Amino acid sequence: MEIILIVLLYVFLVISMMTIPFNIPGTFLMAGFYLLYQLLDQRPGIDWKIVGILLAVAVFLELIEFLLTAWGSRKYGASRIGTVGAIVGSIVGAIVGSGMAPLVGTLLGAFAGAFIGAFALEYLRKPDFDKAMEVGKGALFGAVGGKISKIIGAIALLIIISTHL
Repeated sequence: MEIILIVLLYVFLVISMMTIPFNIPGTFLMAGFYLLYQLLDQRPGIDWKIVGILLAVAVFLELIEFLLTAWGSRKYGASRIGTVGAIVGSIVGAIVGSGMAPLVGTLLGAFAGAFIGAFALEYLRKPDFDKAMEVGKGALFGAVGGKISKIIGAIALLIIISTHL
């Protein structure tokens, strides 16, 4: 029975990791599946310390994703309003993209939204097309970097979980 649980856990962990590019909170799913494994396992007690670490890392990775989007736009010269546009645009783009084409639309919408949000608000603040394009490009690079960082973090979560089975 334990081998079946471990195999199922890994299947769900890999599926959770695969959801990350589509703005589904895969890192939280990974922590949840580990907790579920702990509940179903025959060993007594739940390792709350590891569950807490997994949840803390998941929260950290969400923050990193948003901060890298903001950092990318700032690095390319965004004002505060352009940075806010990048973050809000990423969220709105993911929602709109999901409605247009679930999964792939979510990912592309988030990236396009970061670009458009940063570009639009920066251009409204100061009508300089080239500058606004640079800011939008920075927001796009930051959003992609944030997503890559989150996937790398999910691999770290997988390693943490694997060492505690």
